[in-house]
Amino acid sequence: MNKNPDGERIRVLIVDDDITSRYLVVAALEQAEMDVMEADHGQEALTLLGDPPWPDIVLLDVMMPVMDGFAACARIRAMPGGAHLPILMMTGLDDEASIARAYESGATDFVGKPLSTQLLLHRIRYMVRAGAAAEALLHSQRRLTAAQRMARIGHWEWDLSTGHLWWSEQALDILGGRASNEWRSLDPLLASTHARDKARVAAWFETLARTLAPAELTHCIIGPDGEERYLRQFVEPHQGDATRPLRLYGAVQDITRLREAEDHIHRLAYFDSLTGLPNRVFFLQFLEQTLKLIPRHQRPGALLFLDLDNFKQVNDTLGHPSGDLLLQSVAERLVGSLRAVDLVSRFEGVDERQHLARLGGDEFALLLPEINCSQDAARVATRILDALSAPFSLLGNDVVISPSIGITVFPEDGTGASDLLRNSDLAMYHAKRAGKNTFKFFDASLNQAALTRLRTENALRHALENAELRLHFQPQLDARTSQMQGLEALLRWHNPELGEISPMVFIPIAEETGLILSIGEWVMRSACQQLREWQAQGHRIQRVAVNVSACQFKDKTFTHQVERILAETGLDPSCLELELTESILMGHAEESIQTLHQLKALGVQLAIDDFGTGYSSLSYLKRFPIDRLKIDKSFIYNIENDRNNAAIAQAVIAMAATMSLHVTAEGVETLEQLQFLSARSCGEVQGFLFSKPVPVEEVPETIRRLHKTLHRTPLESSDGGSREPE
Repeated sequence: MNKNPDGERIRVLIVDDDITSRYLVVAALEQAEMDVMEADHGQEALTLLGDPPWPDIVLLDVMMPVMDGFAACARIRAMPGGAHLPILMMTGLDDEASIARAYESGATDFVGKPLSTQLLLHRIRYMVRAGAAAEALLHSQRRLTAAQRMARIGHWEWDLSTGHLWWSEQALDILGGRASNEWRSLDPLLASTHARDKARVAAWFETLARTLAPAELTHCIIGPDGEERYLRQFVEPHQGDATRPLRLYGAVQDITRLREAEDHIHRLAYFDSLTGLPNRVFFLQFLEQTLKLIPRHQRPGALLFLDLDNFKQVNDTLGHPSGDLLLQSVAERLVGSLRAVDLVSRFEGVDERQHLARLGGDEFALLLPEINCSQDAARVATRILDALSAPFSLLGNDVVISPSIGITVFPEDGTGASDLLRNSDLAMYHAKRAGKNTFKFFDASLNQAALTRLRTENALRHALENAELRLHFQPQLDARTSQMQGLEALLRWHNPELGEISPMVFIPIAEETGLILSIGEWVMRSACQQLREWQAQGHRIQRVAVNVSACQFKDKTFTHQVERILAETGLDPSCLELELTESILMGHAEESIQTLHQLKALGVQLAIDDFGTGYSSLSYLKRFPIDRLKIDKSFIYNIENDRNNAAIAQAVIAMAATMSLHVTAEGVETLEQLQFLSARSCGEVQGFLFSKPVPVEEVPETIRRLHKTLHRTPLESSDGGSREPE
């Protein structure tokens, strides 16, 4: 079949100055359905080869004018793509020197004249097929070499009968060697192998020679540049026979970049990008592995959960860059505060830093795998408190921050990672409630307290929609005339499952969860609406006092909310008194002044509740547009006998008079307290001496009772009710 591998007719270029001989050959080729090009000499042949398509074979005479066959053959071989073109040289010369010169010039084969056309046709077909096969092999080798170069793979052979190794050029490039006799053994490879892997690599090759089984190995070498490179070796044995010795065929791949990518992915998945410490995922896995060894070691361990006190304030005031810098500095100090004896690991090769993790935000955890007693964990916690006590320098600002640390001991407090993490978290919150900058150990009661709080929080989220909240009101009376001036609205909550829940319990939860915003709005609207109804019924109640939380006061829509509620209920603004604590007002004093003036513009009254229990700057106090000071009940208690309480109460009354402010004394329970306050011109009083906080439906009767009792025997009787928190 006279077609080339592409399925086309074989193309032949015949170069011969003997026209007669060339004519006979051309006729035979065309008769065999081959396409023929003709040239009289070598120079003309080169010109024809300058234009595609190229022939599949060249028949080249030796002796020709202008350029002989030897020169033309050499020139063709030098042309791009001419290295593997089949060239058959034809000559009547039969001396060995001519034949040798023909092959030296690059001839594929040599044939003598006169030509046998039939033999020539067979020779052409064979050479075209052989040339195509050689070209395909060449392309295959090029593709393999390119693929190996891109994949950083080389190959090698090991002759087990002689012990000689042969490495491909790409393999030597990967290994950092060069072709030489010294690379015919394992010694150069072992010499470049990292010290930690030498014995393992040598043992692997020994096992290969013994088992003759496919195998794979990853190891590290030190390259000529001194850098570590990671290699993966693959091997496949080839069973020899009588004519072929036993060989192992292997491949070596440079996986350094792959290893770096895997390490990077591992760091992203298991390490905190900001501090470089392990993250929550890594730490929990490490903790679980440690806990599995408890039965074997029979030694206790401890988990420390650390949270930075007031970290949010740093972010809010100095910005997130300073917050990030603080976390990095805290991590460094934590690492520096630990000692090797603290971190005795139950695993070989474990980095000591793996015991410390950043769980997220400003939360850190530390695992002490083995301790003798709980006091060991306490000593580490104390060392951490000391390490973080010095100020941190953050972009020109010195910041002092403290940690609260919760400690749980295992297996005493649990054997599950999630349980221990939860227990240490509970203990940490216990430390915060104890004043911060300290550590507390977990105990079972914390779990019960946390469960109760969770149930309370969940119930509180539905308290409004389930109509479980209600208002009680406590009268406020004029200390001299006995007339009732107003009522303070106090929130109460009764849940069908949990029963009556104290405001001391649920108000902090409402503030922490943000529920206080919706609850506070309900309280204000309900109080205003109720006072409007009582006034419509003829009850002469001048005002209702409503407590305002910090969350409500800081809400930018608070002033508009008050204005809207007054409009909706139709209550005269002067009948609404808003009570705020000193700590709320002094938290952001300048912003507080602005909000207070906006509220005063609405016409409402403003009071500072629990006055004296917080910190007030008198320079700010005189700038606050307030109407009333409420003396905290802690200063009223035993006022007739306690000189300090008496002095404070008297000072507040005198200061209020100087500043033209009204005064209300809370917690008045005895006639002696009332007489003391009245004698010193205290304007109003409220407390159990007159009435406990009562439900809405009891307020009218309470008003009538007080009016009747106080007019018959002014300010000398109590309602006899039980004394509960107001």
